[in-house]
Amino acid sequence: MKQWQITVKIADEPKEDLILADINEFLEGYLTVHRNFFDELLNIVKMIKKYVIGKGIEKILGPDKKDWTHNSWVLVMFKDNEKNIPFWLLLKREKDLNGNLVAIGPEKFVDYCKKSTDPDDEIKKLMEYIVAYPQKFKVSIIIPNFVE
Repeated sequence: MKQWQITVKIADEPKEDLILADINEFLEGYLTVHRNFFDELLNIVKMIKKYVIGKGIEKILGPDKKDWTHNSWVLVMFKDNEKNIPFWLLLKREKDLNGNLVAIGPEKFVDYCKKSTDPDDEIKKLMEYIVAYPQKFKVSIIIPNFVE
């Protein structure tokens, strides 16, 4: 499976390397994410303390082993409060402020999506849930360190 490697460095915490699976292999393309998802997510960050945003993406290596760090990335890491299940979404913003979901993790979530008969629908539902039911999740939104 093709993988994206993300190095995260937040404040005084040690660096952490995350491995996410490129969704192109099992979705046959990248999932388009509309601008309103990002807008709704930012509105929730302003209202709910369990949703935080901050800098922390230090480096991104694509499946092609190229350095893709200097792009408009958003890493959304969240957990279901009840089941404590982690989910990771790597999104690339475009100039029109829409975006593409390019990778997911951790491995358990990837395996679940691969086994699903409709993985794109599963991922879309999950993305809808984090904006529709903000009290159900703890969400960290991480952007590149180079962003001013």
